[in-house]
Amino acid sequence: MLWRLWSARLAPIYKLLFFYLTADTVLTVGGLSIQPNTNWYAYYYIGAQTVKILIAAFVLVEIYSLSLANTPALAQFVRNCVAYILAASALFPGVALVLDRSPARYPLLRGFFLFEQTMGAIMAIFLVLLSIFLAYFPVRLRRNVFVYSSGFIVWAVTHSVAVFLVNHSPGDNRFRATVNLSQAFIQAGCLLFWLAGLQQEGELRTAVVGHIWSRAEADRLTELLEAINSRLERLRRERNRID
Repeated sequence: MLWRLWSARLAPIYKLLFFYLTADTVLTVGGLSIQPNTNWYAYYYIGAQTVKILIAAFVLVEIYSLSLANTPALAQFVRNCVAYILAASALFPGVALVLDRSPARYPLLRGFFLFEQTMGAIMAIFLVLLSIFLAYFPVRLRRNVFVYSSGFIVWAVTHSVAVFLVNHSPGDNRFRATVNLSQAFIQAGCLLFWLAGLQQEGELRTAVVGHIWSRAEADRLTELLEAINSRLERLRRERNRID
């Protein structure tokens, strides 16, 4: 997949996806050299997952920017909202642990699992909202953007569900192994989807998603999006003039 992005000259365009997949590959391979169920493995897991969560947050912002590229003012507004909410969500686990006085055998792991679940859930919610938006509004996307967004929505949402199930499983190693294996198959499917769909000619092909079954309603929603974008652009200019 990394070679496909690089050889098709798509890596500079979807640089955060390329960076995320590179980091995921390197960190996964690095973890194979560490013995499981040890303190070192726990530290490595926390560090590796934190890096991937942070990169995934930037990927989410990039996906919103690309999906709303035809309405730049709306894209900037939504992108800023996503960034602020993700930053605030990252602080939630720390506040929760400070307020929680119950004893914990491994407070570091407990805090990280809460951080991992919170960030995963928030990103999953934003991606589901994006999928609903794209399914409803007649947004014109490059084919590669559609493939990129669709694959990452499935990747991130299923990963968030898997993290929740594993962290709340009643110590059943067989159940955790089943969940992890299922997630591995889903991620492999996403990689194959990207491998088949992300092509250089996909930058030239565009398609309208959402309300393609009703031309009149699609025109109305297009006008609504343009009106919202124009209003946000005026507000931005007024704020810049005041500043």
